Amino acid sequence: MLEKQHFSIVILATATGGGLEITMVKLVISDMDGTLVNSKDELPEDLFERIEQLKQIGVRFVIASGRQYYNLEKRFESVKDDIIVIAENGAMIYDHGTCIHVDKMEYESVETFILLLREHTEVVTVLCGAKSAYIETKDEEFFRKLRQYYERVEVVDDLLVAAKEDDICKIAVFNEISSEKYIYPLLQPYEDEFKLAVSGNFWLDIMQRGIDKGTGIQKIQEYYQITPKECMAFGDYMNDYEMMQVCEYSYAMANAHPELKEICKYETQSNNENGVVRELVRFFGLDSMK
Repeated sequence: MLEKQHFSIVILATATGGGLEITMVKLVISDMDGTLVNSKDELPEDLFERIEQLKQIGVRFVIASGRQYYNLEKRFESVKDDIIVIAENGAMIYDHGTCIHVDKMEYESVETFILLLREHTEVVTVLCGAKSAYIETKDEEFFRKLRQYYERVEVVDDLLVAAKEDDICKIAVFNEISSEKYIYPLLQPYEDEFKLAVSGNFWLDIMQRGIDKGTGIQKIQEYYQITPKECMAFGDYMNDYEMMQVCEYSYAMANAHPELKEICKYETQSNNENGVVRELVRFFGLDSMK
């Protein structure tokens, strides 16, 4: 279970046409790829310092990513006990380094997609489980690409066997040209029954219907009794769509997908310009705390 903790209130008074508007923010949520890390997969140099500053003023930092938890755990090792992690695009939630929620897909559903995707050589299928990720391909170049997002990966002879030995929470599908063009049309007939999330130029994720970053954030909001008006979110792609709808302060990166920009209330600089941290410093006045 989530460990309850006290959240103090950050109050920012800003002038508006009708006087002063009181802003209270308790959660800051950020996507990872295309948002927090730059194009070289580097985190902002001062990120951990800023997370500590947010903690001092009672604001909790949340990573909401399509990446595997073990990858995120390694990247945020020094602060993992201070943050909440929504991994696998909402299918797994960790608080204080402990898994507190997993949405498992039924084996029959996993089997259906494995058999379907095997018929298409232009895609690669990755099973994402609670213990590890699993692939059948032995292509070394693809394996190197995958390790950017998955710390634990096993090459297996048969994904159908692997699916019986772990709790599969997501199926990630890769196409080296375009996930929207070559994967989404293939899987679109299943959209009414399953969640299909285009999570990048080359990736599409399959999960149980109703599972996404937004529902993950709602679980955290409900437990800690935090309202959407007290949440700030940053993202760049369509797998961030739902989380923007449950956060009052929704920020699209300058490099974000056009459709995401349409629903976000604000825009910040690109991931290569350290847009997330720059906005946190400005919004919360973090430099004044030094």
